[in-house]
Amino acid sequence: MSYRIQISPEARSLLLTLRPHVVLRLAQALAELAESVTSRGDGEPGELRVDGCVLHFVVDDARTLLEVIGIEQRETGLGASDALA
Repeated sequence: MSYRIQISPEARSLLLTLRPHVVLRLAQALAELAESVTSRGDGEPGELRVDGCVLHFVVDDARTLLEVIGIEQRETGLGASDALA
């Protein structure tokens, strides 16, 4: 089952401030996540870490929706090898 991806307005605003290669990596990782997501339980938050950014999401199985609820840009220390939390 594939999930739709929805990005909150606040997260979208921050995405516009990031470097293009970071946005591309986040998008690729999010697409892979949406393709492979299994039931996490409604409302149970998850994190995706890529290039110093932490993307917060929730999965709504009833609506087959993966919603990006926030993005944090953190200082260096998160590397390219960071994976799903």
